Amino acid sequence: MLPDWLPWLLQVNDSAFPSGAYAHSLGLEELVQNGVVNSPDTLETFLHQQIIPALLTFDIPMLGAAHRCSAEGNLKGLLALDQDLEAWKLPAELRSASRQIGSRRLTLIRQLDNSPLSTDYGQADAPCHHLIVCALELHTLPVAAAACAYAQQTIAGYATAAMKLMRLGQERCQAIIRRAVVTLFTRIEQACQLPLDQVGWFNPLLEIASMRHARAAERLFIS
Repeated sequence: MLPDWLPWLLQVNDSAFPSGAYAHSLGLEELVQNGVVNSPDTLETFLHQQIIPALLTFDIPMLGAAHRCSAEGNLKGLLALDQDLEAWKLPAELRSASRQIGSRRLTLIRQLDNSPLSTDYGQADAPCHHLIVCALELHTLPVAAAACAYAQQTIAGYATAAMKLMRLGQERCQAIIRRAVVTLFTRIEQACQLPLDQVGWFNPLLEIASMRHARAAERLFIS
């Protein structure tokens, strides 16, 4: 028998699910404009040296904590984690992007499969960061499955944004995504259990790029 949560996971993790993430490069556009990422090889290096470590040491542990709060119906804990993310995201552009995508996603899940916790969260004037909303959305899944879904979305988001910014074919793009998620998935269960007092990742390259992107003379993406 298939698990009850599988059809839901397939729907919400599909690229056609309209969360608005397609409009954001999350700092990548500025890195491409400045030649830091300018080829498939440098894109893959960027993912493995910047994005994967950030996911394993920050995003996935935070998602694991938010998933536990959601599964327990702990609205107070969920809101506290949301405020932590608000403080961690220093560039206003990244902070705004996370909130926009999360708010859009929350609206959709409340329409498709509302729950008392989703209602309470939506009425709490929360920042609605994307990571928190994903944890709330996928709280009936095993935490590792929820983390894999979030990680795959993140990697695929950067890779598909790169296709619009540089010469990168679909086949090469998918190969880059596959190698990245294989690397991630071998360590994702351990990352889900990382204590919050050990969580953190300093990523000035992406943060500076995001701040500069906000003042770019021309740009394709919102962030």
